[in-house]
Amino acid sequence: MVVVQIKNIVFLIPLVLLFGCIKSFTPKIDSNAENKYVVSGLITDKEGWQEVEVSRSSPIQSPTIIPVSGCQVSVFDNRGNIFELQEYLAGRYQVWMKKADLLPGTAYRVTVLTKDGETLESGFDTMSKGPVLDSVYYNLEDLPTSNPLISNRVMQYYVDLNAMGDYSRFYKWDIMETWEYHAPLAAENYYDGIKHEIIPPDSSNMVCWITKPVKNVFTLSTVSLSQNVYKKYKLHTIDGTTSRLGYLYTILVRQLALSEGAYNYWEQMRINSNEQGGLYEKQPFAIKGNLINASNPEKEVLGYFYAASVSDRRYFYHDVPGIELNFYNFCSPYELGRKGWKEIYAWEYPVYFYYNKYEFGALRLLNLECVDCRALGGTTVKPDFWPLQP
Repeated sequence: MVVVQIKNIVFLIPLVLLFGCIKSFTPKIDSNAENKYVVSGLITDKEGWQEVEVSRSSPIQSPTIIPVSGCQVSVFDNRGNIFELQEYLAGRYQVWMKKADLLPGTAYRVTVLTKDGETLESGFDTMSKGPVLDSVYYNLEDLPTSNPLISNRVMQYYVDLNAMGDYSRFYKWDIMETWEYHAPLAAENYYDGIKHEIIPPDSSNMVCWITKPVKNVFTLSTVSLSQNVYKKYKLHTIDGTTSRLGYLYTILVRQLALSEGAYNYWEQMRINSNEQGGLYEKQPFAIKGNLINASNPEKEVLGYFYAASVSDRRYFYHDVPGIELNFYNFCSPYELGRKGWKEIYAWEYPVYFYYNKYEFGALRLLNLECVDCRALGGTTVKPDFWPLQP
């Protein structure tokens, strides 16, 4: 309700007359869609740990992973071999497989027996043969912004595919990115009811690394092409507005040669996720996978289990010419209030601070991001692949 006064006369005008009628809309979603089993797994031709994840779908209003523990998970191949997986984290199961058991042309399927006695199983997916990852590179490109007079210069990544020979016609690329970033200040003073000075200043939490997958899905089919070759397939972009390029940035690009069935699934995921917010921000309610509930066929099982030949390569970037760095480090010093330390509650301890050298005796409080890079989600443990020098 809006109150309007004209010459001492007060009118009460409903907001609906000013802005129109706006009604909230909550879509009706089958409650069963919020409690479905989700099984995902990949068998590659690389000797090592092969993994399967079992979870339940979550409410669309608050999407999250709900792991399912205590399952008996087995992988079968079409040669009569059975591989039993062990749970190593909640809802995550793994088994070490030798190179001799991971050959292109072999078909694999998974079976999951839940604690509730339900059997979930996939169809067989045949591992395709794939070439070595050809090359990944970037071009500096200017992308438009909301201001028609201003463009944003980015590193646009591309990949070339050279699969001449008896290789798959279906591909997917996964990208894992890692970068180093710094907190701007060492911890030198803090207050926890008493002022403390740290001698020497503690710089142990100033350097962090963060690793995360690029959210977009990248798939390609060359079936319609005369040759199994493709140049300049577009991958992701980065620019100087985040801390990624501030010190050292790396991407691990993994190329997967898929079966046609696996490609069709991931192509639908690409259409769904790339256009609507990213793979890890939504669940594939509308996409049919290759799993069934053998105990209760009427219950849908989400996800996909597949096999693929893999080739990967890591790339490092530092001081990229042509990219201007303009990112915020989230450190915002502020003044102590008029009541001094009485304004600080015990649950806020420790509160870090420093003395502004440009203003005699001026004390400035520091938010945690100023002295502890972990506050932004990273870790102070250096990755084992990190070089000694950029």
